[in-house]
Amino acid sequence: MEGTWKLGVAGVLDLLSGVTHLCGAVVVLVFGWLGDGVFNILWYGMVGTPFHPLVQPVPQELQRMVAIPVILLSVLAIVGGISSLRRKAWGLVFTGSICAMLMVWFLGIPAIILTVLSRKKSKTCET
Repeated sequence: MEGTWKLGVAGVLDLLSGVTHLCGAVVVLVFGWLGDGVFNILWYGMVGTPFHPLVQPVPQELQRMVAIPVILLSVLAIVGGISSLRRKAWGLVFTGSICAMLMVWFLGIPAIILTVLSRKKSKTCET
């Protein structure tokens, strides 16, 4: 039972990374579907004014191209975090930690390290 706290901390880090990025990606998709320019006005201010001559609007296709993979990575990180807290499916826990690292490196790298260290110490997590 010595290494089980590491798996719990890794799960919390995975959940934190996954939930924050899932919320952000959903917001980007909702603003993209509301209409062209809503996201750009909220993000950049009044685009095309003399104060922002170099700022170009973000196309809706690019917003979707970025948001959809982030949603997939976020869901995997959340599922991995839940599996980590339940001490089930170590492969899924490790996959969730990798997905968390791809989104937020300063949360994902400690999650991967703690997941690998807990694998060596704890036999409660099945493969």
